[in-house]
Amino acid sequence: MAPRANWLWLTALSTCGTLCALVSAHAISMEKDRRIAPSESTRGQMSATGLVRCGPATGTAQLTVRNDVITTAAHVLVDEHGRRRTGCVFEPTMAGGGPVAIDVGSIRTGSTMPLSERATRDWAVARLVAPVKGVTPYGLGSPSTAPAAVVMCAGGNKAHTAMGTEHCSTRRVLGTSSDGIREIAIDCNAGPGSSGAALVAQHKVIGIYVGYRSSDPGQARSYSDQHYNFAITIDGPFRRELMAAAQR
Repeated sequence: MAPRANWLWLTALSTCGTLCALVSAHAISMEKDRRIAPSESTRGQMSATGLVRCGPATGTAQLTVRNDVITTAAHVLVDEHGRRRTGCVFEPTMAGGGPVAIDVGSIRTGSTMPLSERATRDWAVARLVAPVKGVTPYGLGSPSTAPAAVVMCAGGNKAHTAMGTEHCSTRRVLGTSSDGIREIAIDCNAGPGSSGAALVAQHKVIGIYVGYRSSDPGQARSYSDQHYNFAITIDGPFRRELMAAAQR
């Protein structure tokens, strides 16, 4: 697959592929938007999900394996010039807790320039300066698994800080990098603030949303080879860095 043509919107934190038209669309929507606003039930089930805020930039992250370790997309924590964003905090939005600072020295990413490299390098792992109390982190799915039915809880539900939960599907594997991370097309909806959100199955993370490709990103359309969001799996170096962070 050809390299991505990427750009960054500070509140959208979206990446775009070779099919993208250069229009002012922050992210793409499927023809049917199944996202629901948080309820008591969904908050309980998805309490490990929250927002990452780095000044004006907003993305989604989740507590993974431990309640002081987060996974997200690299471009949430690294700007378009390859600089780490400053003042970043994790807000356990679904659990209703206050912000916890991200330990800048703990950040590990698949790339220092995630918007100009292949999508499978657009991952990040980081420790928080303190654990989020009272929240059970997501587990980690088995290597190389990609169940069809997933749940994605993310910001960007019509507003970049508004959370939405959706039952959606993985559709097909788009490719596998030399380090074993796969890129998977999904029919989940996304919006400004969704980047980094986990695909969850049975309370385990199997991948994270990183971007979209569309020939007409300004319109809500049904899933097709010309209109889809995509995620990357937690395999290879992404998995190794996550487990290393969890063991520190």
